[in-house]
Amino acid sequence: MLDSSLLKYRPSEIAAASLILAARGLKKITNTWNKEMEKSTGMLDSDLATVVEDLKGFVMEVNPKFLTTLKYKFSKQEYHEVASIPFKF
Repeated sequence: MLDSSLLKYRPSEIAAASLILAARGLKKITNTWNKEMEKSTGMLDSDLATVVEDLKGFVMEVNPKFLTTLKYKFSKQEYHEVASIPFKF
């Protein structure tokens, strides 16, 4: 965990919210949290809305110096250069 404000959520909720944000950002999947995901996890899309917004807020307010370090790390070939993929919410 990088921020104590997110400790009010279960790790599974943060993981689900991360998946939703990643899919939205990459614009590869329009309906990330579908009925199959709800059935598998027991979490409804509507239940995750607050978690998604809080996580999005955290991501948008992260220290730019920290992001520079992460971008450098994930620009390496060993991480498949994922930092070079355009990302927009």
